[in-house]
Amino acid sequence: MENSQSNRKLGLCLIILAFSIWGLIPLYFKTLIEVSPLEILAHRAVWSLFFLIGILLIQKQFMQIFECLKNKKYRYYLILTAILISSNWLIYIWAILHNYLMEASLGYFLTPLLNILLGVLFLKENLNFMQKISLSITIVALFVQFSSAQFFGVGPWISMSLALTFGIYSLIRKKIEVNSEIGLSIETLYLFPFAFGYLVYIYLNQNMVFLSSVNTSLILIFSGVVTALPLLLFVAGSKYLPLSSVGFFQYISPTSQLLIAIFVYNEKASVEKIISFSLVWFALSLYIIHNVYQIYFNKKIQIKS
Repeated sequence: MENSQSNRKLGLCLIILAFSIWGLIPLYFKTLIEVSPLEILAHRAVWSLFFLIGILLIQKQFMQIFECLKNKKYRYYLILTAILISSNWLIYIWAILHNYLMEASLGYFLTPLLNILLGVLFLKENLNFMQKISLSITIVALFVQFSSAQFFGVGPWISMSLALTFGIYSLIRKKIEVNSEIGLSIETLYLFPFAFGYLVYIYLNQNMVFLSSVNTSLILIFSGVVTALPLLLFVAGSKYLPLSSVGFFQYISPTSQLLIAIFVYNEKASVEKIISFSLVWFALSLYIIHNVYQIYFNKKIQIKS
């Protein structure tokens, strides 16, 4: 019992640390303001691969990459997820560097609710009453964003693009059930030729910022660690906690991003943004409260039985 309690505390610490790192990532990438989003993306893919290969070698799991690649279905699905996650990274980096962090945080607030919708459409999952209410409120929030004068601006599209790319990415990864470290290693392996080729191209054209200064070079190199480390912490922590508990902590990240956008980078909140965020938070609150009630109610039933 004591060992179980200790494992739960360890899992809780690892999960909170993972989401805290994800929430603070904007501060890291904002230091690369002089670097183009494509160069940052390329370095993120290249150094993530090296870091993950090192981890797999230490864990003696490196050969699992080849076992996974033998599966034709996994190969094709992971090509698609590599495209999705790299698109998500690029949009997110662009949003940070161009002062759209608030819209980016809204995108990650929308992701859990979008996952519910994708589960209904593609996994034939049933919605309960509270989930239907939460989704309806979210749709109204999106309507407020897109019906404003900024409809043709980039703001609302950043939120939707981040939510869609990560939501569909999560859906596909759930369908193929590949270990997170192995899956991300293969995804970055697919991205490596394009990323490395792009770096060679900008180097030959003297447009590469990498190696222009020691600080910038180190920040770009460690972008691989910043990318992969929270995922590894998340995977490790999830082993000790029920999935329902893990879900409640995922809002640490977008909340941190929103606070950074407002109080660190002084991004302005329009009326449309305030209304949209308020509606999404209300929808999330209903969803979380309902989940907490269900967990508590189920535990009471189990105790009685």
